[in-house]
Amino acid sequence: VFLLSLLGGYFFVYTWRLTAYSTQRVEGHHLYFRAAFCGVFFFAIALLLRRLLLENVTYAHFDADLIKYVTPVLKDDSSTPRPVDQEHRAEWVVTAIYSLAIGPICAFLLNLVTPRRWAARRSVGPLDRMLMLAQENRAPVLLTLNTGKVYIGLVVTITDPAFDPPMMTILPMFSGYRDDLGRMALTTDYESVYASLTTPAGVAATNLTQFYLIIRADSIVSANQFSPALYARFHPGWRQKIALRNQPPEPQEMIVRLKKSP
Repeated sequence: VFLLSLLGGYFFVYTWRLTAYSTQRVEGHHLYFRAAFCGVFFFAIALLLRRLLLENVTYAHFDADLIKYVTPVLKDDSSTPRPVDQEHRAEWVVTAIYSLAIGPICAFLLNLVTPRRWAARRSVGPLDRMLMLAQENRAPVLLTLNTGKVYIGLVVTITDPAFDPPMMTILPMFSGYRDDLGRMALTTDYESVYASLTTPAGVAATNLTQFYLIIRADSIVSANQFSPALYARFHPGWRQKIALRNQPPEPQEMIVRLKKSP
């Protein structure tokens, strides 16, 4: 009987926007107790609601017919069960069925008044919250990986709890590395590459989706929003330095001296 209420609680926490993201992250006993807590709550609501509806004559006839329909499928706990006991057991089953239906209905109604972004910001972790904020503001983020590699780019997608391991996607703008002292050195300017791929009419000659970079969340050591203007105050001419670093070396004149043999 309680399994029906447990399913109702599970559907609720898995569907309501405020709990859906975190529910997909948890597993094992944490998921079970979360669903059980909501299941008990919905069972109490269903029990109270059924008691109130029984005062209506039309519903009372419907409820009696439903109990008669459920009673034959109940398993006998004794060799000679009393009809009254079987009827009470059928009432518990009907109440549990109501609690199963209340879970998805409540989630659907609450989603109508729960903004998606607001719910996500309150259920995700610090990393995803920062990525969401950067995505909303169309601001680049600075990611330092455990390999020492550095990427600066626009957030395309945050981590999806439905897939493991968690991944995020960015459109890279710059990349570089950190030295042994943790100082950042940018070596690649992807924006100049994107600009070179446009036609004279200003239309992109290729789809930028092929430059999307997918990064495992567990490989990120640090993450923060990146401000080109603020970075330029501490590192004047940093864009020009990237361009100079990527220029090929100038050809040098080679002088060959021939030594005459005696």
